[in-house]
Amino acid sequence: MLIGFIGCIEHSMLIRSKYFLLALMSFFLMACVSVNNKMQLVSNSYAADSDLQSCEVASVVDTDVRAQVNHKGLDPDNIAFLNWNIYKGNGDDWQQDLSSFAQNHDVMTIQEATLDDEFTGLLEKYDFNWIMNTAFYFNGTAAGVMTAANSNAVYSCGFKVTEPLIRIPKATLVSYYQINGSDKKLLIANMHGINFTFGVSTYHQQLEDLYDAIKHHDGPMIVAGDFNSWSDERMLEVNELINKLSLSSIKYSVNNKTHVFGNAIDHVFYRQLELVSNQVWQDSSSDHNPISVNFRVQSSVF
Repeated sequence: MLIGFIGCIEHSMLIRSKYFLLALMSFFLMACVSVNNKMQLVSNSYAADSDLQSCEVASVVDTDVRAQVNHKGLDPDNIAFLNWNIYKGNGDDWQQDLSSFAQNHDVMTIQEATLDDEFTGLLEKYDFNWIMNTAFYFNGTAAGVMTAANSNAVYSCGFKVTEPLIRIPKATLVSYYQINGSDKKLLIANMHGINFTFGVSTYHQQLEDLYDAIKHHDGPMIVAGDFNSWSDERMLEVNELINKLSLSSIKYSVNNKTHVFGNAIDHVFYRQLELVSNQVWQDSSSDHNPISVNFRVQSSVF
C-alpha cells in the first residue's frame, strides 16, 4: 500500500511537472510570437490574394473557369517532390541543403517556413513560385507552411487551427497545379499538425477540416506534411483520413523518417500517381529529415 501511495505521489508530481513545463514553454513562446486572427496568404506569384481564399468547391471551380492566365504546367512524366519541416531555418547550413533540394525538385512542401529575404530569395534564385499560409509571426517574421514549385498554382486556399494548450496556430495550405496535357489539376495539401493536446479530439477535428477542404477533388492528389503523428491514437486518425480519400502510403526501403515515441511524424500520401522512387535524406540542418519522392501521373488522368 505504501509503495502504491508513493507511486501515486510520483505520478501526481510528474503530471504537475509537465503542466509547469508546458506553462513555462508557453510563456517564453508567446513572448516571441504574435498571432493575427485574420487568414493571410502570401506569395511571390499572381495566384495569391492577401486574404486566404475559401476551399469550398464552388470557389475553386469558379476561379478555374475565370482564369485568364495560361499557367505553366507540371511534367506528368516526372514530378520530383520534397516534403520538409525546415525548423524555421534555425539549423546550421540549411541554406546549402535547401539550395540542393531546390535544384533537384519540382515541388516542395515546407513546414515552419519563415518569410524573410534570405529564405524567399534562395527559392527565387531557382525560379520557384512560392505560396505561404501564415500561421503566426515569430520575432516579427511571418512563419507558416509554404508550397514552392517551378509552376504557378492555379488556385490556393487553406485554414489554420490553434493549439489548444500553447495557443499558437498551425496552418494548412491547399494548392492546385496544372498538369501538362491534362484537364485535371494536381491538388497538393501541405499540413502542419497540432502537437500539444490531451487526447485526440482537436487533432481529429484538424484532419476533418483537411478532409472537408479537399474531398471534392476527383483528380490526382498529394497530401504531405509534418503530421505530428507521434502516438498510435494519432496514427489511427491519419489512417482514417487516407482511407476516406483513397490515398496510398509509401513503403521506404531505408526508413530514415523522423520518429517520435516510435511513430513517424512526417508523411507523404498520394493517389492517381505512380510511385517511381523515394528517399529519406538524413539531414542535420533541421530536426526533421526531408522526404523526396518521384511521381509519374497515371495514364487514367489523361
